[in-house]
Amino acid sequence: MTSDVTPEGAREDRQRSYWAAGDRVELNPSSVFVAVREAPGEEQGTAAVAERMAGMAGAGQVIPLPDRGLVLVRAESGPATATRSTEGLRLAVEQDQHVASGPTVFETASAPGVYLVPAGEVIVKFREGTDGDAAQAVLARHGATVVQTDHPEPGALIVHVDDDDSALDAANALHDEELVEYAEPNFVQITRPPGPASQLLNGVSAPARPVDDLSALVSTDRATRDGRLADPGFVSQWGLTKIRATEAWDITTGSSAVSVAVIDEGNDLTHEDISYRLLGFDAYDGDNDPTPSGNDAHGTACGGIVSMRKDNDKGGVGVAPSSPVLPVRIAKGVGGGDWDTDSAKVANGIRTAVDRGADVLSNSYRVAPSTAVANAFQYAATNGRGGLGCAMAAAAGNDDVLGVIFPARLSPSVRGLLAVGASNEWDQRKSKTSLDGETWWGSNWGPEVDIVAPGVHIYTTDITGGAGYGGGNYVTDFNGTSSATPHVAGVAALILSVDPQLRGWEVEDILKLTARDLGTPGRDQFTGFGRVDARAALEAASRLWCEVVPAVEFISGKAFMRVNARLYNPGINTVRVDSFTLTSHTADGANEIDRFEYRPNPGDVLLPRSGQDVRFNQLLLKANGTPDAWSYRWAASWTYTFWRPSTPGFPLNVGMVSLDEAMAGPQGRGEGQSRDESSGSVAATQDGAVSAADEAVRLTGKRTITITID
Repeated sequence: MTSDVTPEGAREDRQRSYWAAGDRVELNPSSVFVAVREAPGEEQGTAAVAERMAGMAGAGQVIPLPDRGLVLVRAESGPATATRSTEGLRLAVEQDQHVASGPTVFETASAPGVYLVPAGEVIVKFREGTDGDAAQAVLARHGATVVQTDHPEPGALIVHVDDDDSALDAANALHDEELVEYAEPNFVQITRPPGPASQLLNGVSAPARPVDDLSALVSTDRATRDGRLADPGFVSQWGLTKIRATEAWDITTGSSAVSVAVIDEGNDLTHEDISYRLLGFDAYDGDNDPTPSGNDAHGTACGGIVSMRKDNDKGGVGVAPSSPVLPVRIAKGVGGGDWDTDSAKVANGIRTAVDRGADVLSNSYRVAPSTAVANAFQYAATNGRGGLGCAMAAAAGNDDVLGVIFPARLSPSVRGLLAVGASNEWDQRKSKTSLDGETWWGSNWGPEVDIVAPGVHIYTTDITGGAGYGGGNYVTDFNGTSSATPHVAGVAALILSVDPQLRGWEVEDILKLTARDLGTPGRDQFTGFGRVDARAALEAASRLWCEVVPAVEFISGKAFMRVNARLYNPGINTVRVDSFTLTSHTADGANEIDRFEYRPNPGDVLLPRSGQDVRFNQLLLKANGTPDAWSYRWAASWTYTFWRPSTPGFPLNVGMVSLDEAMAGPQGRGEGQSRDESSGSVAATQDGAVSAADEAVRLTGKRTITITID
């Protein structure tokens, strides 16, 4: 393996860099932070160092990292004088016998807002089949000793070098070794999740919402109980109506067998309104208790968007209220909304979520590019759900700029992963000038953006009691692409509840296929394929739909049932209709009185996304009674064969697929059925009554029934 990076870890032009996911990531010394540690011989700990630094001239925010043995100090001045301020801090540290300079803090244009601190650790993975002695010789040549094996992935090693700053040099030198598959510094990363923005708690009021969202101000299907809504916070959840989650719940509210891993800063496991699937995992501390630290409420808020319980007289409702959250902690809050994490913790959290059976991964965070993290997402795509692959959503970022953050920018290369932007009540991409009034942030855009979802004024869960965002159990103004991402993850859980055998990339295809197009027609870099549509997604996840429209008619004074029926394929499978039967029954349902049967040979093939259907128009079956007292009772049943797609369907090639291609994927069979009834009476003098023999007149009792087949 060769590169244009010298053994000293810098390019020939002296630009510092490292390698990640096949790309060189360029680094610059931070003009914002300096790292400090306790001086040799001192034994007061990082708390004492932090206190000492807080009193130094030019010091702003002080971030103790006791788990790392470091303290980060932010320069007090603004961007124009930040460099002078950090230089002044370094000089002050050199003159103070109780503290010592720490490793260089880096920034990178590849991860704006993420500060990278070499901490003496490197993740290295040797090529498969490498002899152990040969690997050890390579490590010894670069002064690296093994700290942990098979971490954060099988075959990978965490190795340590004596000097923190030399970790960057060692990683680049190891990267150039022929026996090495990849090597990267395991930086301490100080990062900020993409939401909520810092103005969240400042009481910024939301403008009046568009009229088409007033339908959100209604109760759930249990209406009221003792004058109260079943879920009192539901009236504030405009996003559920916007994405048609309430309509999707007519099909499914999720499944206890389909879980969503919220990979974040931990979850309040005692919250009254979230269902969890345990064991969770804490990748930060390396145990099975993902309880958040202090005010770390971001993960709890994301979890509530996915899975707040429905109809329990508490809080609001999650997008998939019957699907539990599998909580995974990858980071720890360090104050000011910032996180402390590293690539090994993130990759380990993702892989453990997969190994513990998560079906969907929700990722509302940003980190620096990392091969270990990219490999973890590929592992989820290929090994998740027993090889079917996990469905994954990741936040696009809140900087209102061209450039999707990592790991969301992996979406083009990882099947089943969607980069999620934020939209508002007006179906606009959230920007600093959009109509929602939150002028301090906007959703990032770029070619990687796949879909958008509600990301402003979001009602969700907070840490129970006084900790968290607002001092209560719920928060009303969560925001950011962080809040949009669990909306999409929740819809993915609903999709898998309808069809648990879908592959991860099929879930991705369904979400793209059914998104409500926004802005410029077709896919664009601002809103991707559009805003997520839960109801349309669940219809497309079903293999075949049937619509039956009956109406009563009278012929020669006797009741008949005139029926229009339609079988259609709204989804991504190829479906062949093998049979359809419609029967009419006596009023008590005990006896069949008429029948229509359809047995095509061969069956009718409905291609995906083609608009093709099978229609049965003006069928006439016997009903019960006369105009004075009539009724009908019907039942429909059908059988079909389906072929799952053999490859992802995007970019779309509508109408270009051949029958051979359409039937090349895995095959299955299914059946469905439904029934309904109606009754009424018509006075002899009423308009529309029978006036002559054999004259058919349509009367009341008409209704439309739509059936999904599981």
